[in-house]
Amino acid sequence: MSRDEDALRWEGDDELDRATPDDAQDDRAPAPAASAPVVRESRPRGPLGWLAFVLALAATAGWVVIIVANPVQQPSLIGLALYQLGELLAMLTPLMWWFVVDRVAPSRRRATWWLAGILVTAPWPLVAGVVA
Repeated sequence: MSRDEDALRWEGDDELDRATPDDAQDDRAPAPAASAPVVRESRPRGPLGWLAFVLALAATAGWVVIIVANPVQQPSLIGLALYQLGELLAMLTPLMWWFVVDRVAPSRRRATWWLAGILVTAPWPLVAGVVA
């Protein structure tokens, strides 16, 4: 009987259902080796990557300045919680954008995505206040 025909039969499957982890550790089977250490891939950033990181840190600091300088009162506890969640996300978004682009985008496209992130996540209320 060929192997293709064996795949279509149920013979011998009962033995697999009754197998236990102890059955696998007999003298014929070698013990499983310790898991290999995880090696992280090195992704070169270059000066542009570090510049984008510094600008993301500056944008995060700008959002902190905006939040501290403009305290907001909400009439309900839910409104206050949601507003503060938005403030937290606004603070973290520049760094999250940089990190995601660094990990996901191909090397050729990172500069474009980092530039887009700087424009999208910039603390525009602070920029408008300084310019005006």
